[in-house]
Amino acid sequence: MKIKNILLAVLVVSAFSCEDFIGGDLNADPNKPLSVPITGQIGQVQISIADVYGSSFSRWNSLFTQQVEGVARQWSSFNQYQIQAIRFDDSWGDMYENVIGELRGITAIAEDNEFNHYLGVAKVLEATAIMNMTDVWGDIPYTEAGLGAENFSPTFDDQATVIYPAVLRLFNEALVLFAGSAGAIAPGGEDLYYGGDIASWIKATNALKARYHLHLSQYAEALAAANASFSSRSDNMSYQYGADPASGGWYRFNNGREGDIEFHPTMRGFMTALNDTDRLSVMDQTFTINGTPHPYMIAAFRQDLISYREIQFVIAECEFRLNGNTQTVAGHTAYLNGINASFVELGFDSEGDEYDDYVGQATIDPGAALITLNDIMMQKYIGLFVQPEVFNDWRRTNIPALTPVSGTTIPTNWDYAQQTYLFNSNAPDPITAPQSLMRGVDWVN
Repeated sequence: MKIKNILLAVLVVSAFSCEDFIGGDLNADPNKPLSVPITGQIGQVQISIADVYGSSFSRWNSLFTQQVEGVARQWSSFNQYQIQAIRFDDSWGDMYENVIGELRGITAIAEDNEFNHYLGVAKVLEATAIMNMTDVWGDIPYTEAGLGAENFSPTFDDQATVIYPAVLRLFNEALVLFAGSAGAIAPGGEDLYYGGDIASWIKATNALKARYHLHLSQYAEALAAANASFSSRSDNMSYQYGADPASGGWYRFNNGREGDIEFHPTMRGFMTALNDTDRLSVMDQTFTINGTPHPYMIAAFRQDLISYREIQFVIAECEFRLNGNTQTVAGHTAYLNGINASFVELGFDSEGDEYDDYVGQATIDPGAALITLNDIMMQKYIGLFVQPEVFNDWRRTNIPALTPVSGTTIPTNWDYAQQTYLFNSNAPDPITAPQSLMRGVDWVN
């Protein structure tokens, strides 16, 4: 169908649906349209995903894995794992209202009009969103979610049998769509991650599939997907923030809650023991705003959804696990690439003395045959500073070895939102809420 005909059809439906021919809804505000074209929707969903991932996902997951420490006001209590369900309301609501709900509408438009590449992008975003959600909450509403007034109490779908299979299906369907024609219109500048570059979307989809398979300990599949994905930092699936107030999540948080969260002494100890002085000099600084902002958590932050450096560590881990705990040349190269990329992320030159001096230590690079899983995961832990995936890695491998700040157990998942306990009749029994941070998720258990 030609785009001219599509737009005409939209106008006709908008003009005559439920109204007479005289003038439509006279109470409608012309400055607040009742519907938004697909080109205007996709970017907002991408911002919403980046906002939640780089804000609450980053803060909670980094807190639990002791990359950051809550030191003041409520965050000193949160640091002791005294966290009420209501603290997760915003994240839950944002993901369902601003991501899942919006994507349902985008998908419907794209399917109806055969906007194939838009549909592929929507599927990747949906798969990314529900994988992020199920990885922290476990079982979640999905098949009945996003229906609004049609269903205020959606069923909680099982992570292992419903959610994770849906994630893989969506990724694979997207790859098929990307391999074909775009359809009547194609993504362009409104695509805030890749500007409509489908080759980049194919790489990103494979990168996300590698993460998916790694969670399930499917190392051969993860390696194949990783090798079909990113080849440099420029491939990262990310959103570039700008100056205040359109700034990154950590900058906005620190601007309003200055002094609540700081660099964690546990991570400082790990890096000090590895003589990781140059990266530590950037990372171990006060998260201040009124003074000099943390050099990494700046306003114009580039928030990664998945990155080249992560994928290099995925390759290193998979090569190690698939070869009898002996690192291959490819795995050794990927290990060093991941470290190098993390130096670049912090502002160092890829060929600088800082990186060369660091990996010149035998404790960091003992040679391919002597690299251990602990080496790989520790470098990934450092290299993905405040990236939410670290929580998944730690739960998979128990690396690095962490001691609970309070009690005997570090949280292994997030609690469900208070709003879902109150308003969803299918939600778990809230009486068990005091233990809800310790129930784990299927692929960990």
